[in-house]
Formats: sequence, structure tokens, C-alpha cells
Amino acid sequence: MSFEKPWGNYLLEKIVETTAPETISFWPQTIAWQLLFILLVLFIIKKGYQSWKTYQANAYRREALCWLSQCSLSNEEDVRQLPALLRKTALLACQVNNNNHLTQSAELVITRRDEITQLSGNAWVIWLDAHCTKTIFSHQATALSSPLSPELLLNKLAYIAHIDLLDDKFNKALELLCQQITLWIKYHELPKNQLPSDLGGQP
Repeated sequence: MSFEKPWGNYLLEKIVETTAPETISFWPQTIAWQLLFILLVLFIIKKGYQSWKTYQANAYRREALCWLSQCSLSNEEDVRQLPALLRKTALLACQVNNNNHLTQSAELVITRRDEITQLSGNAWVIWLDAHCTKTIFSHQATALSSPLSPELLLNKLAYIAHIDLLDDKFNKALELLCQQITLWIKYHELPKNQLPSDLGGQP
């Protein structure tokens, strides 16, 4: 027994297989779009680099906030360290600010650090408030019924002979001071070409 047609569907004999299209390229075809694409890539790289630099520069803020979050207001030793934490953060901010602006001289940085170290009393809290719009360390800007204002507490905390952590007024003032320190660490900004004495003066 024989078949007149080959085995299979003879209706498909004359069908010609089409050639598959080439892979579609995502690269722009015109020069204008190519230039725009390159500029977009460069812009994304630049923004990514700037974000990374900002993240690196703010490491001292994260460390200070981490310490502050672990600080116990019921621990006298931790409480006495609050003024030192704020001072150290200001000094580190000065150093980081200089590293981000290489046009500044090392002599200027040393001068800034020396002046920050020497600031005390009213001049210190004025300097703090001048470099952060969200804080109210100065006594004049604080409407407290308690005589323990953030200004007084910040300047006297390390030297108080005995800290009564059971005193409600003291604890409220301490909580307010911690809030102000937290705000300053998060939002302070140091000017690029300005000495501390320009905004706070010497005591």
C-alpha cells in the first residue's frame, strides 16, 4: 500500500517559514535622544554619588542619635554626659563641614574648633540656636514655669553636685533638654565660610 502524498499534513507543504525579527535595541536611534540618554545617566550617577556623600557625612549625626536613644534619663552618669555629647557633635560637624568644602584651610578649621570649645554660658546657647532654626536653647525663647531652662541645665548639668532624678520639675526640664539636643543633632547646619564668633560671640 502506498500514499500519494508524504506522511503528515500535506496542506503545510507550501508554507514558508518567516524569519524572526532582530532583537529590539533599547539604545536610542537618533543623536539627540542618544545625547539626552547619556545626560540622564550622568545625572543619575551624580545624584547617587551626592546621596552617598551626604550619607557618609552624616555618620556623626547617626552615632550621636544612637547614643542619645540608648541614654537613660534615670541614670545619673548618662545624664551628665548630655552637654558633652552636644559639644562633641558640634565639633564633629565643624570637621565634616570642612571635609566637604576643600577650599577651606586647616587653620580656619582649627580656629573654628577652638572657638566652639571656648564658647560657654549664654554665648554657647546663642551659637546653638543660631545654627539650628528648630531649637530654643536660650532662656529668652523658652516659656518654662520651672527655673530649670534648657540653657541653665545645659551649662550647669555637668557640675551639679547632686542630681535628684526623682524631682518632677527637674525631670521635665531634662526631657525638654533631650528634645532640644535631638533637634539640634538632626537639623543643625554650619555655614561654609563663617566663624563661630560671627554668630555667637565670645562669652
